[in-house]
Amino acid sequence: MKHTFAVAALLALAFFGCAAGPACAANRQVLPGARFDALAAPVSKAVHLNGDATLVQSYRIADQVVPAGHVTLVVQTAIVTPSFVNVPVEIDLDGKFLRQIFVGYRVQHYVQTAVATHDLVPGAVLTAADLTMARMVFTGQRANGTVVLVGRRVTSAVRAGTAVTIEGTQVNQIVKAGNTVTLIVDNDGVRVAADVVARTSGGLGDEVSVYNPQTNKTLSGTVVGPDRVELNLSGETQ
Repeated sequence: MKHTFAVAALLALAFFGCAAGPACAANRQVLPGARFDALAAPVSKAVHLNGDATLVQSYRIADQVVPAGHVTLVVQTAIVTPSFVNVPVEIDLDGKFLRQIFVGYRVQHYVQTAVATHDLVPGAVLTAADLTMARMVFTGQRANGTVVLVGRRVTSAVRAGTAVTIEGTQVNQIVKAGNTVTLIVDNDGVRVAADVVARTSGGLGDEVSVYNPQTNKTLSGTVVGPDRVELNLSGETQ
């Protein structure tokens, strides 16, 4: 039995290098992962980033188990790409290279974009009071200001402080194809109104096509309000 146990111990030593127990612990030492994080931090902060950006550590370094001896940690020059920064930390044991640990960071970009000032329900038509500009994490979506959103309709619920994107809204069609609308023609200050039929739909500021059944003519004008289209002829050649 003793012989079998001895053989098993030798096999474990051969495969794993050191069996569990006080003798094994005396032959190794643990380098806390936080030590590597702390050494890399000043180097990462010195990296120049383009635009409004910051570095976010990708992962925490695990504790490193190394053989007993005199350990020296050497911080190397950061390796910089547009998306990531890696700071190499070399582990030297008794003056000889043992291994290299990389402390990784990802480049986090920020943009100024429109966000909701309060919770918005689906279908809400945006006003200036519903929107404000804020610094947000860039997620790949196009940033936009507040002016281009006013008058548009949100397609889903939006939480306060959340970005409001063009893609998350649609034109609030206050003129709809087939409906009777009022066409206001402005010609050098002379304004004439007539009932016409909208051929195309549009929101505030959009150009739409309208048909006048009285004159049998099709014209185009700018949507200026609900069921109201304006055609400005001032300055045009008659």
